[in-house]
Amino acid sequence: MIAKAFENQEYLREFDQNNYFGDEPGANLTDGGAEFTLWAPLALKAWVKIYDREDSPQEKLCAEMEKCGFGAWKSYVGGCVSGQYYTYVIDNGENGGTNETIDLYAKACGANGKRGMLLDLRKTDPEGFESCGYVNCESIADAVLYEAHVRDFSIDPSSGVSEKDRGKFSGFAAPKTSNSKGLGTCLSHLRELGVTHVHLLPVFDFASVDELNPTEYNWGYDPLNYNIPEGSYSSDPHDGAARIKELKSLIAALHANSIGVVMDVVYNHTYFGLESAFNKTVPMYYYRSLGGKLTNGSGCGNELASERKMCRNYIVDSVLYWAKEYKIDGFRFDLMGCLDIETMSEISSRLKEINPSAIIYGEGWTGGKSALSDEKAARKSSSGKLCDIAFFNDVLRDGIKGSTFKSSVKGYAGGNIQLAPVIADGLRGRADFSKNPSQLINYCEAHDNYTLWDKIALSCPEMSRHDRRKAARLSAAIVMLSQGVPFIQAGQEFLRSKPLSGGGFDFNSYKSPDSVNSIKWDEKSENEDIFNYYKGLIEFRRAHRLLRLRTQEECDECVYVSETKDGEIFAHLHGFDEEIIIILNPTVKIQEFKLPDGEWHLCVSDIQAGTKPLATLCDRSFAPPISAIAMVKAKE
Repeated sequence: MIAKAFENQEYLREFDQNNYFGDEPGANLTDGGAEFTLWAPLALKAWVKIYDREDSPQEKLCAEMEKCGFGAWKSYVGGCVSGQYYTYVIDNGENGGTNETIDLYAKACGANGKRGMLLDLRKTDPEGFESCGYVNCESIADAVLYEAHVRDFSIDPSSGVSEKDRGKFSGFAAPKTSNSKGLGTCLSHLRELGVTHVHLLPVFDFASVDELNPTEYNWGYDPLNYNIPEGSYSSDPHDGAARIKELKSLIAALHANSIGVVMDVVYNHTYFGLESAFNKTVPMYYYRSLGGKLTNGSGCGNELASERKMCRNYIVDSVLYWAKEYKIDGFRFDLMGCLDIETMSEISSRLKEINPSAIIYGEGWTGGKSALSDEKAARKSSSGKLCDIAFFNDVLRDGIKGSTFKSSVKGYAGGNIQLAPVIADGLRGRADFSKNPSQLINYCEAHDNYTLWDKIALSCPEMSRHDRRKAARLSAAIVMLSQGVPFIQAGQEFLRSKPLSGGGFDFNSYKSPDSVNSIKWDEKSENEDIFNYYKGLIEFRRAHRLLRLRTQEECDECVYVSETKDGEIFAHLHGFDEEIIIILNPTVKIQEFKLPDGEWHLCVSDIQAGTKPLATLCDRSFAPPISAIAMVKAKE
């Protein structure tokens, strides 16, 4: 059985050595036809089929492919033109039989990704896209990340986006939209808020939504075709060029506003396992197995074997393709702990060659028991071997709002002063798994689990709405004032909630309807003060290099943090020709603090934030209940 053969490391090493194909397979149009290259080293025979339409019941022609070394097959087919479709038919004999499948390396497809599409990609570039550069980011510590789902962002009528564009790539980038009260939504909102990068939940072609009837909902962590955009976000899923051009237009619109784009990628598993195009092409090679059965490190039924040479080659090529063809500025790796260190290191080094400002981060854990050994896995514990890659700081997350998986457990912002040491470490830029603050993605809300506002409601039922709003502001301040990289989820800045129709809140809304997941933009008007607070915090952070330290040495030299017995935290930052005081008070009492000598401009209070001084203080400061305050020393 071939699966068990690949589990034999000696056999696998020999297989990889004899079958490593360094060139990128796929289809390429020429003046008179198309060249097809397929990597299928177990195949006995292979053919390429050409179709006039995505749904043609019969192929236009079928051409036999020729084996040409290192496991590759090639064929030149004359008469092929842009807009035609193709598949491979691969006879893997007793290892998997004969199957027809889409090309793993296809760059375009028709509806629901069943057949690859021949396409001149240059004709999918919006005007000026070829010269569109990346957004400069000197250090990842300078970034402010904003996570958004394409459909969520504009599907609600309150977005002000035209009905035909709602939930689409075009709706996300629609200019000058507003809610019912005239406040900016979508792209206008992002400009106003001041974030540096938008983190898009998966926009590659995923399997869990029917592109021809996109009434279902899914976050998109269900990979089907890695190198093709998702068709349900396009104006016409049948038109393979539309989804490409419209995603590029979204990216161009964000870049035109100096906002970078981070792509959420899911190379840890595929939606289909044994029925996937990977397995139909090279049976059992692309997946880890044990005893002949697929292992489940992803928690989704399978896990890609990134440590195998051609699987690694595929993942690296895919990432580089998105970076070069779509001008993607950074990548977020889902369940990065399922990927091996060598693969992630190669991705990092190759990306930096293309774009020195590229940012890379991911989840330093798995979704189940992985067959990849801990010492080879890109987990939080391996951060010392992945110094240019950042990890989600789940320690600070749970410190701020309380245990993610125990809804009743309070966090520091809810008054749990036992968690003060965790918050203090956040201000210092430390975590038990990181080597420097640039490896810390600091957050208290993401698409997973309860929103911050819902978690506060569940863990602090005794709090008044007024105090819960104060706790939400304190949470935001901790994220923005901590050393590392701040990350927020779309709508967090105006108290996004995911209520269920029968009561309670949605903990895992990955396939819940729009009524739960959509951004209700009129809530921005209801919570405009919270929005302005986030906006001011971002402005304050971006104005001070002292809040964006890049190394542990800088943190050790520039940051002094102390805690009181009552759980308050006092931080004194000095360096880069400035001084900043940060005080956190999670208690329900006003707290008094002695200040160092000099005049101090109060820029962040319990209700306002920004770069303009709200007051000038000397000698002493008072921290209101459930608050964060920040002061900058006046220049002499």
